[in-house]
Amino acid sequence: DLAVQRNLTIAAARTTHSRYIDLNIASVDYCNAIGPEAAWKYNLNPTDYTHLNGRGSVVFGRMVSDLMVRRFGDIGAVTERNGTLSREIWEGVAA
Repeated sequence: DLAVQRNLTIAAARTTHSRYIDLNIASVDYCNAIGPEAAWKYNLNPTDYTHLNGRGSVVFGRMVSDLMVRRFGDIGAVTERNGTLSREIWEGVAA
C-alpha cells in the first residue's frame, strides 16, 4: 500500500508546480482488473512484487506513456503509439 507515498508525491508536485501522473492508481486498477494470477506474471521473480520482468516493463511502460499523453497532450509528439496494448490495458485485459 503506497497511499502515504502517493499522497506526499502528489503534494510535492503540486507545491512545485511539477507535472505528474498517478501511476499508482492506474497500476492498482489494472492489476485488480486482470487478477492476481495474471498480474504476478509481470513480476521479475515469483516472490518479488516490486520489480518487473521484460513483459511487465513493456506493459507498465505503455501505461506510463498513455497516462502522460492523456494528461499532457504535448508528450504525444514524442511517444510511439501501440493501440493494441493500450486498448488491452485500459479495458482491463491481461496483456
